Amino acid sequence: MAARKGQLTETTPLLPTHSKHRGKRVFAAVAAVLAAVSLFSYLLLAYCNYSIADTSSKRLSSAAVGRYLHITDLHVDPNYMEGATTYSQCHRRPPHVLPPDYDSAKDGHAHTGRFGIPLAKCDSPIALINATSEHLKHEWAHKLDFVIWTGDSGRHDGDPEQPRTFDQIIQGNDIASAALRSAFKKIPVVPNIGNNDVSPHNELAAPGHKRARKTFRALERSWRPLVPKDQVPTFHYGGYFAKDVVDYDGRKGGITALSLNTIYWYRANAKVGGCRAKDSPGLAQLAWIRYQMRRARMRNRDIILLGHVLPNRDNYRPSCYHGYARTVTQTVPPPALNSSDSSEELVNVHAQLFGHSNVDVWAFVGQEAKWINSHDALLIATENVTDKRLWWEREVDEESGRFGKLIRDVWSTDVTMHAAINQPDERAWEDMEDDPQVHFTESADHIVPVVNATVKQSLPSDFVESLLKEFERVLVQNPPNPRLG
Repeated sequence: MAARKGQLTETTPLLPTHSKHRGKRVFAAVAAVLAAVSLFSYLLLAYCNYSIADTSSKRLSSAAVGRYLHITDLHVDPNYMEGATTYSQCHRRPPHVLPPDYDSAKDGHAHTGRFGIPLAKCDSPIALINATSEHLKHEWAHKLDFVIWTGDSGRHDGDPEQPRTFDQIIQGNDIASAALRSAFKKIPVVPNIGNNDVSPHNELAAPGHKRARKTFRALERSWRPLVPKDQVPTFHYGGYFAKDVVDYDGRKGGITALSLNTIYWYRANAKVGGCRAKDSPGLAQLAWIRYQMRRARMRNRDIILLGHVLPNRDNYRPSCYHGYARTVTQTVPPPALNSSDSSEELVNVHAQLFGHSNVDVWAFVGQEAKWINSHDALLIATENVTDKRLWWEREVDEESGRFGKLIRDVWSTDVTMHAAINQPDERAWEDMEDDPQVHFTESADHIVPVVNATVKQSLPSDFVESLLKEFERVLVQNPPNPRLG
């Protein structure tokens, strides 16, 4: 594909092109289009032995539970130009101003292809997004129960001659959302916010701030109707939401996906602090996760957590990382909303799935003993020595204090009380009808991207096999850097 992060999986597809023009163009199309597909995290929650029942709202499997596709870091770049130099971020064709020491022979990619270019600091052209959408529609949609999409659909802000704007970020999300809705019309898709979906890069103010409200509302309009209507008030508040993706057949319950706003825990976000202050947006999100676990207990549902930035001590602020670890591992299990359920059974957290790093990695989440001893002891009330909950956990469980008010006013609010949801879908960016590579057809439900009829969509019969062999060869020679974000 085309970029250090412009891909459809957590792994950067590092695929070279051929030197001859015809071979280069053909292989570039082959490599770029299906690199996005071959590396998807296509996983089965095999430890569930329940069958699935079809419903009118969900595309469910009849033989297994939780077959899903993980899509991340699309980095859609409407400014991508075929034949441009990689030095210009694939935005300008030669000749243009190059540094005195620029060596095109070392660059090796002076002329970009239509579907992108590997091993270069460029993002994804619209042609790649649409071609991939068509492939997924025909080859993958019937095999899946749901799709998770873990953010970063806006292009990188790496070209000083074309600074990225907020409207361009939303435009990238709009194009990606349209492509995914077109590919998966009957399958639940769960979107997520990434650090390149906010402006400035990495910076997101606390809930209630004008820019935060603008960001959440613009993304919700762009993704509509992927955020459930009853979760829109929660997303407008904090950028996170819950969505049921699978219902079990033969027994009550199913799987609920929690789409997290990891930017509120991210060290690089200078607009918010850690997760110890009572007004911390990161702490509020931890409280919301605990509240959702209580709801899951009552509804007999299992949970999948998804976000953009991987939880570890390098990425998250210390208090947020350990708060996340405590909450997800359920150090003190949350009670169900149903008061008659007094058991301490843990909520089943089937998976935690993240993007951002551009590599397939496993990570372990847990608390350090010294953190538990030094911090939890200060935050647990002393009146009841048998109650091991932190003050905010008690507020969530008892629906009291600040978090009790959030539960009543936002997290459990009926969507019909929010008139803003029914307002016309206004877009602040330029009209995309004139884009030379793609046009959009409006319908009552969503926008569908359609590649121009003159573009040939056929692919070689050995497309996937050739791609996987080339990807394996390049990975051995050029192992990816997990710290790129």
